Amino acid sequence: MAGLIDSAVGRNPDVRRIIFSSEPLKALPEKIKKELEARAEEDSKTGFPYLPLSLYKDFARTGNRERFQTPYFQKRRMLSELTIREAAIGDGKYIDAIEDGIWSILSEPVWTIPAHNSYIRDAVQPEVPLTERPILDLFQCETGEVLAVAISLLKDKLNPILIKDAEHAIRTRILEPYMTDHFWWMGNDGDMNNWSPWCTQNVLLSLLTLDLSEKEKRKVLKTAISTLDLYISSYPDDGGCDEGASYYHAAALALWGALHVISLATGNDLADVFGNDKIKAMAEYVEKVHVADDIYLNFADCSPKAGHLGAREYLFAKAVGNDAMMHHAASDYAKYSWREEDNNYNLFYMYLALTNHDEIMDESKKEHIIEKPSFTSFPGLGLGIYRERGITFAIKGGNNGESHNHNDVGSFILYKGSTPCLIDIGVETYTKTTFSKDRYTLLPMRSSYHNLVNFPPLEEHDGKEFCGKTLILDENKASFDITAAFEKNRGLDKYIRTAFFDRKNMKIEITEDFIAENTAVLSLISVEKPIQEGNTLKWSGFHADFSKDITARTEEMEIKDARLRRAWPEKLYRTLITLPEALTWVIDLS
Repeated sequence: MAGLIDSAVGRNPDVRRIIFSSEPLKALPEKIKKELEARAEEDSKTGFPYLPLSLYKDFARTGNRERFQTPYFQKRRMLSELTIREAAIGDGKYIDAIEDGIWSILSEPVWTIPAHNSYIRDAVQPEVPLTERPILDLFQCETGEVLAVAISLLKDKLNPILIKDAEHAIRTRILEPYMTDHFWWMGNDGDMNNWSPWCTQNVLLSLLTLDLSEKEKRKVLKTAISTLDLYISSYPDDGGCDEGASYYHAAALALWGALHVISLATGNDLADVFGNDKIKAMAEYVEKVHVADDIYLNFADCSPKAGHLGAREYLFAKAVGNDAMMHHAASDYAKYSWREEDNNYNLFYMYLALTNHDEIMDESKKEHIIEKPSFTSFPGLGLGIYRERGITFAIKGGNNGESHNHNDVGSFILYKGSTPCLIDIGVETYTKTTFSKDRYTLLPMRSSYHNLVNFPPLEEHDGKEFCGKTLILDENKASFDITAAFEKNRGLDKYIRTAFFDRKNMKIEITEDFIAENTAVLSLISVEKPIQEGNTLKWSGFHADFSKDITARTEEMEIKDARLRRAWPEKLYRTLITLPEALTWVIDLS
């Protein structure tokens, strides 16, 4: 896969300045324009929030990310909404407010958020940022994008001196560090993740809308292509995203965004790239892990409520020729909104949605039956997905060094229709602890809070070397040797988990084959509290039968965290089942 984009673009491409036009927005339906007007009216009354140094330092002192980030993103969302409204309606009503927003952002000494204020990945963040050496984090780059696209859309309406000030800030805060410094997400010195395409996309938008010299344009494009090619190479051939469905929107989908920008800048349609099997698989990942509505199979830091699809997913699906995904994305777009649930401050995303609005709405009105395959596998992730008569069962192997990792090798998720049966909790609101040395003290990260057997006090350990070996992964059975997911010489000689999906009788037979010094304890996480009757645990709509005598107790887990509450009710339940020996147990879904 080395050099896929480089080969498609050519050795010496002509790189042109990208100009975003407001003309396509002027033809928007009146309903959309009224929505834009209402948002702009509300934003103009609010005023742009001030971000004092004390608020920046608050993160280092308390670990709370939200107190700074909430007004930070609010400011960028307001500027984007005011800009897109002016571009669509064009009456100059909110030009003063737009210029206030630009001025407010320029007045921030740095655009890097406190949680990302370090030059080494996941290192401790200093309280105060060093303004003389800008850090290109996700949101420094995205701030550059908002300013650059706003200027491109409204260049004839904004004060020319303010435009020069903004372009100077983009040069010093984005262009210069991008051309002279090296950040981990660019590749070559460590693992890559969603930062790589996400930052690259927004750097390209920030810079290729400016009047750069030929040398600068070529340097920017060359660096971006190198990062993106390395990112593609880091993916397995099956296109599986180890960060999960909610990160797909910032990972493979941001790759599409970066490719789209490169296409605009070079005049190359990149058909060879989008026709590549791996790129197609990367695009389709999110569709393959879909359960129902906005529910997705979630592993790692992914939420089960991974968001609806929208304009970008539609355009990516169109580029790779997946009609089912196009229709799914168009249907979600029509049902919900052109505004993304996350990244709702990204001006480029707003522009993409609204300039493709009519086409996407037309697609949403077509009849299209989407049938999900009975079996889908991602060998690179060790993930198998089984579907039958409304049941969705997913089980994974993999390793415990994946991006946004949880110690979950061998865990599974079960849905009956859109009803969660046995679940992966997901991740709480990010704090300073989330990406620190203490990450695996957080309960949702631990293997004992997944649907797994542990051997207390022995739990799975974090790190790539703590992994599972796929023994079988076919249309009816998955089997993983997950012994190596635990530390060696701690009393565990063997743990092999095998799941057989009996499609005819609608049962899942799970064999826990282990040899261990410590007592084996199976944990099951559910939304409903089970009732035990002998060696059977009963939930609404399914039950689990054990072949040996078991002892079980259920703990109530109170869910207070705001991020988790978007996916789950106030209480979840963890049932701990003491297994007397290796055995087979059966989930009966009939």
